[in-house]
Amino acid sequence: MLAPADAEVARRDPAVPGIALVLDPEAVLARLQQRHPEAGLVAAEALYVRYKPATSCLVGYRLHRAGPAGPALEVSVKAYRQGDGAKAAKTAEAAEAEAGPAGATPAGSGGDWPVTTFADELVVVAPAGADRDLPALARLVQPDQRRRLLQALLPEASDLHAADPRCVRYKPERRWVGVVDRDGVPVALVKAFGAGELARARAGLVFAGRTGLVVPALLGTSKRACALAGSWLPGQPLIDRLTGPEAATAPLAEVGAALATLHATPPRRLVHEAPDVDAVATTTAAAAVGALVPRLGPAAASAAASLCRRLAALPVRTAARHGDFSADQVVLGRRGVGLIDFDNTAVGDPTADLGQFLADLEAAEVDGRLAPGRARSLAADLVTGYEGAGGVVPDGALALHTAAAVVRRAVEPFRHRRPDWPRRTEELLDRVAALAGEGARQ
Repeated sequence: MLAPADAEVARRDPAVPGIALVLDPEAVLARLQQRHPEAGLVAAEALYVRYKPATSCLVGYRLHRAGPAGPALEVSVKAYRQGDGAKAAKTAEAAEAEAGPAGATPAGSGGDWPVTTFADELVVVAPAGADRDLPALARLVQPDQRRRLLQALLPEASDLHAADPRCVRYKPERRWVGVVDRDGVPVALVKAFGAGELARARAGLVFAGRTGLVVPALLGTSKRACALAGSWLPGQPLIDRLTGPEAATAPLAEVGAALATLHATPPRRLVHEAPDVDAVATTTAAAAVGALVPRLGPAAASAAASLCRRLAALPVRTAARHGDFSADQVVLGRRGVGLIDFDNTAVGDPTADLGQFLADLEAAEVDGRLAPGRARSLAADLVTGYEGAGGVVPDGALALHTAAAVVRRAVEPFRHRRPDWPRRTEELLDRVAALAGEGARQ
């Protein structure tokens, strides 16, 4: 059954008639079971949403099959706007051509799953292997092409060229991440990008190798397929430590010190971000909040505008910036603190990395994964370690960067299909107000 908040989104946007279908896992499952009874589908799990009001609603789904029917399938379920029927049909036809022969599929890419169209709602269901925005996936579907791609990505590991990467994350039309195992043990991470994103990701991983930190090694790239492979970094994700029984032993000071080392490393050959990149993202996120929960729109827009003005008034500081720093991007292993995912690394404001990390902790509290007040104590430990290793935190800047990053995260409860997402969105905006006030007092 469609959740009431999702039903409200659909009601307000009649221009996209399929929203109610694509946001409802039970409805998606029932429709696909009816169309493909032989597939043995038993569950549909919505994992990621990208919604453009009056234009489209794209949802990444994981379809689960019963017994020996095969691995779970990663598919996109996209609703087009009224009047785009020809576009939807053309997209479905192109996706069918990309999908490849049945049975020739990397785990979860859905090469054995047909492109399916629900014409009345202008909805197209396509397997990951048919994603034209991620050219590597079409190669992963075909056994011969998959082998050639893995030869380019893993040139020093001939025993892995016949591997079948298993999907661990798929954001339709944006990114696909798969793991390559050797004897059941992860050894490499394969990433498929959209056009124009590979160069930045490769430069970030090369830069990471110069920091002296524990980071993945670049194993190989394919410009033609827009893909790269990096070594697997074994260990426990920091977010699991923070939210598990060993939370008291989380080494936040060491994490802060590692970040300070990254910021101090000369940023050779990194992309220079536009000075307003965070401001644009913050303003865009506030507008998205207003589209999803109209009563929160004015407060979100006002907070975003105020934060952008105040951040623009701060002295300009630039250094290497991780670009997506959070507890998800830290691994605790035998060699100590390791950092991963340098896809967005660039030259920018280093304090924004700290703000992103602290915003992630605030969101974890809202989600109930961290105890109330825990985010603040962890933040203090992180900053202590950062400053102890030579990092500089300008007065007033950290609270403002954190508040802006929380605004950008305010759309994530909806995007990642959190239960009761309007309440979580409102709680995040409440934290924005508190953080902005702290920035004014510092």
